[in-house]
Parts: sequence; C-alpha cells; structure tokens
Amino acid sequence: MGNGEYTVGIYKKSDGNKYKLLTSSKVHIDSNKNAVFLASVQNVHWTSNSKAAILAKELTKNTKTDREKVEIIYDYIIDNVSYDYEKANNVSSKYLPSTSLTLSSEKGICYDYASLFAVMLRSINIPTKLIHGDSNFTSAYHAWNEVLVENEWIVVDTTVDASLKSEGLKVSFEKQSSDYNVKMVF
Repeated sequence: MGNGEYTVGIYKKSDGNKYKLLTSSKVHIDSNKNAVFLASVQNVHWTSNSKAAILAKELTKNTKTDREKVEIIYDYIIDNVSYDYEKANNVSSKYLPSTSLTLSSEKGICYDYASLFAVMLRSINIPTKLIHGDSNFTSAYHAWNEVLVENEWIVVDTTVDASLKSEGLKVSFEKQSSDYNVKMVF
C-alpha cells in the first residue's frame, strides 16, 4: 500500500465462503512517511505545554531554518546536560526517560539525551528519530538521533558530544552513519 485511491468495503458473511457487500467508499491516501517521527510516543513523550517543548520554542523563536533550530537545540543540550554515571550503572532495562527530569537535574544517560533532543525537535515540527543500537564511540548499548534536515537524515549524538565538549575536545555536529549500528528506531 502507498499513496493513491482505494476502495474500502464492508462485507457481511452470507453463505459458507460467500460475502455480500454492504457498503463501500473511495478514499484518497496521501501519507507522510515521516509523520511518525513528529509524534509523541512513550519514550519521546511531550505535549505543547511540556517544559521541553516550551524551551524549544523559546530557544528557536528568532531562527529562520530548520538547520538553525537543530543546531541551537543541539548546542543547548551539549552545554547544559552532563552524563549521569551513577544512573548508567543502576538503570533498569525497563527504564523510560523523563525530559522534565533531565532538564531539571541537568544530567542523564544516552537515552535521556536522545529523548530530550527528539522531544524538543519534534515539538517544533522537525522529524526526529530516537535510535538504539551500537556505536563506535562506546562499548555499551547506546541511544542517539537521526534528524531530517534539508530532506536528508543526519546522525546526531548529543551524548558523545556533551562528553567530548566537557573534556575540552572538539565536537562535530553531524556524525558518520558508518559509526553506528541501528537496532531499534522510535
């Protein structure tokens, strides 16, 4: 299935393997395959009134392009959120991130960073994936993002860059997809 015109019918079983058409209607489908990466879901949860959404709008109010918005939010996160090593050592496999807690504590694990970045960008209408998998930058299972900028999905890893920046090392906004092995996409 894809974009196009479809006829949808409702049938009632009449005899054995026979069905009788009760009603039908034509529908036109014009889907946006990236709409799912704008939605609030369990691990990228937000509302228009959430702290992260309000902050995203405030930070980007004077920007013109999506790239500017993405870079401003990226800079905010890598400058204001520190890695929480204690949480990383004690986190359960059923853990779900809380962006309000990440913002108030100013710390988190990779899942928190990636969720916060996705929430802030989705809330300002920029399709963003939260991804789980493996990375050449860490030996542990990892979370990062892909963001749709100028019709191209780019890899962004705020966790790695926040750590590098805190150590006074140079960071690179866009990462090479070859450094990441995707296991799950949200």
